[in-house]
Amino acid sequence: HYTFNLRDVSKVVQGVLMVKATQIPSAEVLTRLWCHESMRVFADRFIDDHDRNYFMDLVTDYCKVQFKQQWSREEIFDGEVKLVFGDYTKHGTPRDERRYEMVADSAKLAPLFESYLDEYNAQNKEMRLVFFWDAIEHISRLCRVLRQPRGNAMLVGVGGSGKQSLTRFSAYVSEMKCFQIELTKGYGLNEFREDLKKLFFMTGCDGTPVVFLFADTQIVVESFVEDINNILNSGEVPNLFASDEWEKILREVRPHCKAAGVVETKDNIKAHFIARVRENMHIVLAMSPVGNAFRVRCRMFPSLINCCTTDWFDKWPVEALQSVSKQFFEPLELGESREAILPGLCDMASIIHSSVQGMADTFFAEQKRRFYVTPKSFLELISLYLGALDEKRVEMDVGISRLSTGTKKLNETNAMVQGMQEELAALQPELEQKTKETNVLIEQVTKDSKIAAEKKATVAVDEAAVKKTAEEVQAQADEAQADLDAAMPALASALEALKSLNKNDITEIKGFKSPPLLVQKVMEAVCILLGAKPDWDSAKKVLGDTQFLQKLMDYDKDNIPPKIIERIREKYCTNDDFVPDKIAKASSACEGLCKWVLAMEIYDRVAKVVKPKKEMLAKAEAEYTEATESLVVKQAELKEVMDKLAAMEAKLAELAKTKQELEAKYDDCNAKLERAEKLMGGLGGEKVRWGEISTSLGPKYERLVGDVLLSSAVIAYLGPFTIPFRREAVAGWQKLCDERCVPMSEKFDLQEIVGDPVAIRSWNLQGLPTDSFSIDNGIIISVARRWPLMIDPQGQANKWIRKKEDEAGLLVIKLTQSDYLRTLENAIQFGKPVMCENVLEALDPALEPLLVKQTFKQAGVECIRLGDATIEYSQDFKFYITSKLRNPHYMPELQVKVTLLNFMITPAGLEDQLLGIVVAKERPDLEEEKSRLVLEAVANKKQLKGIEDQILEVLSGGEGGSILEDEGAVNILTAAKTLGNEIAEKQKITEDTETKIDGARAGYKPVAYRTTLLFFCIASLADIDPMYQYSLDWFVNLFVRAIAESQPSPDLLVRLEHLNSFFQYFLYRNVCRSLFEKDKLSFSLLLCAALLMGYNKMDPEEWRQLLTGGVLLNVDKAPRNPCKTWLDDKLWEAILTVAQLPAFRGLPKSVADAPEAYRAFIEHPEPHTAYGGLPAFCKDMNDFQQLLILRTLRLDKLVPGISKFCASELGQQYIEPPPFDLEGTYNDSTNTSPLVFILSPGVDPMLSLLKFAESKGRKIDSISLGQGQGPHAERMVATGQKEGYWIVLQNCHLYVSWMITLERIVEEMVPDSVSDNFRLWLTSYPSPHFPVLILQNGIKTTNEPPMGLRANMIQSYLADPISDPEFFGKCQKQHIWRKMLFGLCFLHAWLQERRKYGPLGWNIPYEFNESDLRISVRQLQMFIDNYEVTPFAALNYLTAECNYGGRVTDDKDRRTLLTAVLNIYCPAILEAGYKLSDSGTYAIPTDELDSHESTVEYIRKWPLVPKPEVFGLHENADITKDLGEVDLMLTTILLTQSQGGSGGGKSAEEVVGDISNDILSKLPNNFDMEVAAKRYPVVYNESMNTVLRQELQRFNNLLSKVRGSLQQLGKALKGLVVMSADLESIFSAMFINRLPDSWAKVSYPSLKPLSAYVTELLERLSFFTGWLEDGNPVCYPMPHFFFVQAFMTGALQNFARKYTLPIDTIEFDFDFFWETPTEKPEDGVHTSGLFLEGARMGKPGENSSDTDIQLEESQAKILFSPMTYVQLKPVKSDQLSIYPHYECPVYRTTARRGTLSTTGHSTNFVMFIRLPTDRLSSHWVIRGVALINSLAT
Repeated sequence: HYTFNLRDVSKVVQGVLMVKATQIPSAEVLTRLWCHESMRVFADRFIDDHDRNYFMDLVTDYCKVQFKQQWSREEIFDGEVKLVFGDYTKHGTPRDERRYEMVADSAKLAPLFESYLDEYNAQNKEMRLVFFWDAIEHISRLCRVLRQPRGNAMLVGVGGSGKQSLTRFSAYVSEMKCFQIELTKGYGLNEFREDLKKLFFMTGCDGTPVVFLFADTQIVVESFVEDINNILNSGEVPNLFASDEWEKILREVRPHCKAAGVVETKDNIKAHFIARVRENMHIVLAMSPVGNAFRVRCRMFPSLINCCTTDWFDKWPVEALQSVSKQFFEPLELGESREAILPGLCDMASIIHSSVQGMADTFFAEQKRRFYVTPKSFLELISLYLGALDEKRVEMDVGISRLSTGTKKLNETNAMVQGMQEELAALQPELEQKTKETNVLIEQVTKDSKIAAEKKATVAVDEAAVKKTAEEVQAQADEAQADLDAAMPALASALEALKSLNKNDITEIKGFKSPPLLVQKVMEAVCILLGAKPDWDSAKKVLGDTQFLQKLMDYDKDNIPPKIIERIREKYCTNDDFVPDKIAKASSACEGLCKWVLAMEIYDRVAKVVKPKKEMLAKAEAEYTEATESLVVKQAELKEVMDKLAAMEAKLAELAKTKQELEAKYDDCNAKLERAEKLMGGLGGEKVRWGEISTSLGPKYERLVGDVLLSSAVIAYLGPFTIPFRREAVAGWQKLCDERCVPMSEKFDLQEIVGDPVAIRSWNLQGLPTDSFSIDNGIIISVARRWPLMIDPQGQANKWIRKKEDEAGLLVIKLTQSDYLRTLENAIQFGKPVMCENVLEALDPALEPLLVKQTFKQAGVECIRLGDATIEYSQDFKFYITSKLRNPHYMPELQVKVTLLNFMITPAGLEDQLLGIVVAKERPDLEEEKSRLVLEAVANKKQLKGIEDQILEVLSGGEGGSILEDEGAVNILTAAKTLGNEIAEKQKITEDTETKIDGARAGYKPVAYRTTLLFFCIASLADIDPMYQYSLDWFVNLFVRAIAESQPSPDLLVRLEHLNSFFQYFLYRNVCRSLFEKDKLSFSLLLCAALLMGYNKMDPEEWRQLLTGGVLLNVDKAPRNPCKTWLDDKLWEAILTVAQLPAFRGLPKSVADAPEAYRAFIEHPEPHTAYGGLPAFCKDMNDFQQLLILRTLRLDKLVPGISKFCASELGQQYIEPPPFDLEGTYNDSTNTSPLVFILSPGVDPMLSLLKFAESKGRKIDSISLGQGQGPHAERMVATGQKEGYWIVLQNCHLYVSWMITLERIVEEMVPDSVSDNFRLWLTSYPSPHFPVLILQNGIKTTNEPPMGLRANMIQSYLADPISDPEFFGKCQKQHIWRKMLFGLCFLHAWLQERRKYGPLGWNIPYEFNESDLRISVRQLQMFIDNYEVTPFAALNYLTAECNYGGRVTDDKDRRTLLTAVLNIYCPAILEAGYKLSDSGTYAIPTDELDSHESTVEYIRKWPLVPKPEVFGLHENADITKDLGEVDLMLTTILLTQSQGGSGGGKSAEEVVGDISNDILSKLPNNFDMEVAAKRYPVVYNESMNTVLRQELQRFNNLLSKVRGSLQQLGKALKGLVVMSADLESIFSAMFINRLPDSWAKVSYPSLKPLSAYVTELLERLSFFTGWLEDGNPVCYPMPHFFFVQAFMTGALQNFARKYTLPIDTIEFDFDFFWETPTEKPEDGVHTSGLFLEGARMGKPGENSSDTDIQLEESQAKILFSPMTYVQLKPVKSDQLSIYPHYECPVYRTTARRGTLSTTGHSTNFVMFIRLPTDRLSSHWVIRGVALINSLAT
């Protein structure tokens, strides 16, 4: 991103113009403004201080030169007034009115931003920011960009640097809305574009200023970045809006166009809309520089650089870390030593953060595991520390308080006992006196009570009589009253009616002259009752009386004369019309009078009945009154007696109370003494212990400051690290804490500080390994604030979490499940724990809110948004994440959101598990008892802890009174202590029993320990090949099988020996079948080394020496080579290197003292068998040290040496891998465990599998996977599971995207739902994408040609069809058949094994396979049976040309194949003892061919490692092959070892820069083609001129490419140009000393490393420079030509033109000579510079002629021999010289393999040269002899 253009210059000017002229009072201010804007545009993108300092120096110089300001750099950039401009200094000013100006007082910025932050937090979810200077600068830069028109920013920094938080804050400061997309499951390009539409509507239509914050973690598909690139570049995204959406936009934007004066055409409105979008939308990209993605995106989308202002976020400086920690630590209570502790505490926080960064680099260098340390990690440390410190302090305060109170209460009780005893003695006499007085008083009271009782009885009789009378009187009264009550309603109604009448009503009645009949009747009745005449006149008079109504009301109703009432009753009341209702119709006033008359009649009638009753009542009342008066007298007498008695009883009660109080006091005192005795007896001993604990907690409380800091650091940072790194980190931090006066414990222990012993023991029972590493992990999970992501390849964490959360209803999900979000939503709502297992290196973006716990309050309820749903968030919810990946690379953006934990099993944890397994199987009684005791012990400890807490709680629970007052509390304490004592006793017995059982179990520890070593050995194989993965479950199942199947013995030691040996080989066989041949011996050596180092029988340094060869230190002081005549300097250096090890210090002296012995060893053909010939110094060494001697002196023979070493240490069977066994593989499988064929080139297991299925009677169906085959394969598997037949999914590696589905299918296979007969077979080449779960739990097997001639032959005889007895024995001519079959199998093995020798064996490594052998075998049998005489010619043709030859494409290889087949299919093979090799080691037997078994046994006797002679090669051929094998093996094994970190060296950029400069300095200028054309014009008789000019042009092209790319690379390294993909490829190649691909495309063929290539290039250029300047050379080095064929054609052309011959009739003849030619030949050319591989040209004697030069065998250990000078003599084809020769091919490189180029020539093969020889040509053909132009070194 260091790309600068004129756009950047305009950005500087734009920035300057943001300040108004009136705000620039002087040139100094303008200069500072220019400096500031230049820094913002250019320097903010720099990635380190070196580049920034360079730019600041540049700016300072320009200030002096151009602006005439003589300022130093410090005055400009680091003065008292910081160089900061901004528009935010006046808080509250509207955005449009803000002024961009220099900040006068930078010290005020932090408080200013604090006030902004307070406002932000009041309106949004709280965000905690610390405004140290770096943060302030980033905010200022962002605010500057956001105020600019079309201002966009790209923030670059690792995840957790604060990019997004500062952007949100800056947007708020700039009064803009911040918009971010919200990822959900299935979020893709369509959803992204919908979000963009919203954004465009907001900014373009509504005109809302918006900051679009987009992070690289939100890039689901790269199209997102392409769209953003388009917005940055042009402001729009092609085809974003549909036509109807454009209509809406046009409608809404039209008014804005009108207001802006824009002509309202459709195009103008659209353009105005885009302009508004660009004006209001500010894109801020938050990118991470980790990995290649950032570089690639910058390259692919240039607008990210060109249209954005880049701001690079560095890691926080120490000052920032200390500033942040100080701000958070300032409020801490640190006691009297605060002034000393606080600075040290802040220092330690920053040191811890910085040290982990360095540790992470070392961790990657050694373990290849990535861990990122970000500012967010530091904030997590701070948060953890503050929370944990507060929690621990509260916990300790409570503990101290309880213990102190408990101790205090016990002391008080002890002090109270003496006082209570004295009090008890004083109470005794007083209690006796009170008892006597009470007894006397009781006698008197008893006597008076008797008299009172008699009097009371008499009064009671009288009372009863009076009561009876009263009841009778009352009954009579009630009866009379009831009768009266019946008349009262009518009377009351009449009176009410009367009251309602008034004067007018009376007047109305009087007004009637002739009243209605009913009125008259009423008045007559009234008159009768009043004693008047019953006529109308009388009525009027009555009515005229003013007291008329009052008279009626006061009428004496009780004394109405009987005559009157009788008259009323007879005349009126019986009249049906004389009723109020009818009267009311005549006169409403008369209605009331009617009611009164009727009421008087009713009352009179009732009164007559009531009167006698009233008289009786009066009489009864008189009697009652008399009886009552008599009773009152008697009651008064009784009261006098009772009052006297009551007084005596009161006195007695007072005496009794006093006595009772004394007794209670006495009893209480007595009870307290008893309680005190119980309390002191039960808890007396605890007092001392509690006191000691309480005393120790004081200093411990003070040490919490440091202890909790280290604990928080471990939790925040050390989760991903292994044990050694954790220990080293903690030890370093402890030392630094001591130096900085931070109080902490002498020995730090996370378990002691943070752990709960009872909880830890429970975890162990639930499956957590018992080692400290795993327990620490468990503690981290329990206290960390973020959800744990556990790297768990062995599934330990998975099992533990399943058991731990089982009772809570754990839900298990996988991200591959379609409905996992629904499960998660339910769990979050109902507070269920969830485990997301088997995650890969990235999590679903939809989980983001859950990972960061992005909860919020809604209607008073805590909620979280997950996917599209808002759900209630339960605090009981827990989330666990596990991964099966062994070494995942999690990006920092993910690491800061989770607690990353390395949960790989440790040796101690595994050993304990395996011990439990072996004891459970061998001694189930012991293991069962052990399990029971462990459970009991956990329960006991839990109960004891609870009891102690209860005791302390009771003791401290009072209100300050004595504990002896609370009998319940004392009883609780006594019962608790009694129970505690019982439990403690039981616990002691349990522990004693457990110790005895552990002693018995310890007898099996050797097995557990050895098995643990074996597991970690096979676990390391995954570093070699991703397919070599084995789960712990698989390993344990294998171990259990071994326990069951190994030989039992009553003797424990013998049994352990049987078990160890059986399981070791059992494991070897099972693992070996899944390894490629090349890795099987490596596995044996790893197995051997693991066991030897596990038992301290091998020095790790010696082991590393074997693998790496070591490095010689102090080369200058090294002794000189004492045997220069025969000992190579490199070999001497190797001797000195190994001599740096303690056991080998005497080796150089031993070599000097006995050189001949070492020389004999070095020259021995099999030195690994010749240790006996070495001096005593070497003989006394152990086997491994002798192997190191072999590595030092004969590296090429290390593989057979290793083989011999493994055989001696482990046994012969460990270097003879078992053959491919399909039956055994099948037997080990189940219906739910897939069987995986790991493919190798040339092997197809399908035929074997089909035949095997047929033999088992199983139906088999197969499909070759590829694009679109997934659904079909899924249906096939489902059908196979149901129907119970076998399914084969071939070539899984070709369908990577479907592997997740395959993993899901396998996971969902449950034994109950799958047919027992079902098997799933998978075939795949090694692939890192193959599901780990299947690899770990499936049955893996490889089927490839075995390594070694012997193993290959055996494999052929054990394979179909030869292994079929019927086929093997059915040939009619068994003698011929078996011999020729043996020869054919030998040929098959020979052809395959020859590939080991690389190009010397075959130019192209053909994949000869079993099908070639199978068809050849069947043809052989057919031809032998069908022909009387064996048709060798036909067999030769079919085998060499068709069956095997059909694969051979190279004519030189075809020649080799034909020669090899002729040696087998020849009549001589039928003769007795036909030799298959010159030595006779390999021959066709006679007697051994009688049976199949004897033939195989005969083959087994052949050497394990064949010599080159059997392949017709020189023994030197082994050197190249062996060195290749050694290099492969050591490289392979090194992959399994942790790598030591390298420090202090140059960076890759510096190394490549140095190499580039060195090459550029050596490269000459291009050849001047004009000069060449003048000196060497195109002439008819000299074709070499044309050859020269063509060569010069080719070299010019190469020079231009090399020079140009190196110059561009130099600029790219300096940041002057973009590091393109091509330059990056060149950079990578140069760093590893390899020829860059882009150079190779324009270069001559070369296999040399870069350094050697450059040297050769310079040699070639030098030769052509000499030719150009000095004329045609005498001798032409053939290797120097770019296009050798042109050179040869030129030589032929010169001859043809000289003698006017057709060129196609001319060929080269050859002369060979050793003397350097001094003159040009008459015809043809001299050439040189070739090397001969596989043979050499002999040198003639002094008197011999050159004609004696011929092919001879190579000298020992010389692989390439210099070729003689050769004269290429053109002659006519019929004049070629005739001599015994070998047609030797000439190749340009040792690779030999070439392709046909556009010129019609091979890219590698040049020509044949006929080399003289006295041997058959076939000898050299099989030898693989060839001439080479350019070697690989």
